[in-house]
Amino acid sequence: MNIIDLTHEIHTGMMAYPGDPEISLEEACTHETDGCHVDYLMCGSHAGTHIDAPYHFLPEGRSITDYPVSRFIGEGVVLDLSRKKPGEAITKEDLLPLQEMVRKGDFLVLRTGLCEKYGDEAYYNHPYLTGETAHAIVEMGVRLVAVDFLNVDPTKWEQWDAHPVLLGNEVLIVENLNNTLQLEPGRRYCFCFAPIKLKGSDGAPIRAFAVESE
Repeated sequence: MNIIDLTHEIHTGMMAYPGDPEISLEEACTHETDGCHVDYLMCGSHAGTHIDAPYHFLPEGRSITDYPVSRFIGEGVVLDLSRKKPGEAITKEDLLPLQEMVRKGDFLVLRTGLCEKYGDEAYYNHPYLTGETAHAIVEMGVRLVAVDFLNVDPTKWEQWDAHPVLLGNEVLIVENLNNTLQLEPGRRYCFCFAPIKLKGSDGAPIRAFAVESE
């Protein structure tokens, strides 16, 4: 069984969405002084590789703990979008190769390879989904869409078209995937995007991975 880790490590000073809490992982207890080691973690609910629940954008939307853990595990496919330029829209037409691949209830991973630039200034200028593209994903019957960049909407300017459409139709969102170039486009995988169980939260960090289907 081959398992591909799709998660960025959480560490002090790692990249966060502009305006989100800074991330800090520091020693709270040490072997030398306390006889054991304990770390102290400070971060927002969207630190690193994370998942968004509807409550992130919808005041009456469901939170992370409104879902059973089974909701975060599922089969799906990978679409290669590495040809996309910085700041370029991912359009409805870009989804055409999925017509013969996607099954109702699938997870969809959009692979651009931008995860290789995580932590660099260039990472902020990423491709993004248009509202029309988000609607097309909903119409396909996809249950979760995951991307290897910072935000399904553009980060360089305020434009919130994709989040409300996806979350408003119970399509969960995973952002900041890592190691996506190890995924084979068109191949089916079993994905796990299970979050930390933060009661009532709008999102949470996850340990994301893919298992190659037989």
